[in-house]
Amino acid sequence: MRTATYRNSSYSARADAGSRGASILLALGIAALIVWALLRLGFFVPGDIGDGRRLSTFDVTNVGERPQPPSQKKAERREQRPPAAARDPAPTPPRPAPAPPLPVPPVPLHLPGVLILSRADYAAADVSRIKGTPAPDRSAAQDTRTADSAPIGRGPGGADIYMGDWFRRPTPAEMRPYLPARMQSGYGVIVCRTAPRMRVEDCREMGETRGSGLSRAARLASFQFLIRPPSINGKPVIGALVQITYNFRVIERGATDAPGGGDDDGGDDTK
Repeated sequence: MRTATYRNSSYSARADAGSRGASILLALGIAALIVWALLRLGFFVPGDIGDGRRLSTFDVTNVGERPQPPSQKKAERREQRPPAAARDPAPTPPRPAPAPPLPVPPVPLHLPGVLILSRADYAAADVSRIKGTPAPDRSAAQDTRTADSAPIGRGPGGADIYMGDWFRRPTPAEMRPYLPARMQSGYGVIVCRTAPRMRVEDCREMGETRGSGLSRAARLASFQFLIRPPSINGKPVIGALVQITYNFRVIERGATDAPGGGDDDGGDDTK
């Protein structure tokens, strides 16, 4: 069974009419507000524009005047033009040329430690003009040449052994890495073969203070030695045997070496 519903039709009709009226009034108010805003912004100018009459156009030229031909107009324009003398401005006078700059006297250049020579001094200093002295006679040179190196003994195979002549003695710092840890005073003798650039090679131990190991130290350090080769017939001999003797001394502050050759016991000691 369906439930019955009761609806008051008169009440709903009155409500719909009231809402419509409110909507109409609201729309009119919004439209009036928009018109007022446009007037305030200047989109519409209040009042009438003009007096309501139509605009008309007319020609202001004289009725009886005839138009002039183009040739006559050009002649009048030529007459109205000012003369060329009046049109062109007066020529400006040329500017005077600037005076040439005065020559600057040269400043003498003085460099510290530099000698400035004149042409005469430079010509006098030309070494090519100096006459050379004649070469001496070879026979006289053979008489005055240095004496040949004398052998001091015989080596293996009967080869002569010469006394080593130092070109530069080794320093203690060069010898120290090859010296024994417990070094004692003594000597070491080695025999080497001369090589180019005053070097020596093929060194052999020949003698030393007993138990010192100094000849072994000299042999190991021989690659640093600079020995003059012996002279035979006035010429150095490469490949000759030379004897090198080292004297070592122990001083208070440590072990130092005093290299010597042959009977030369002198050397450089470093404390």
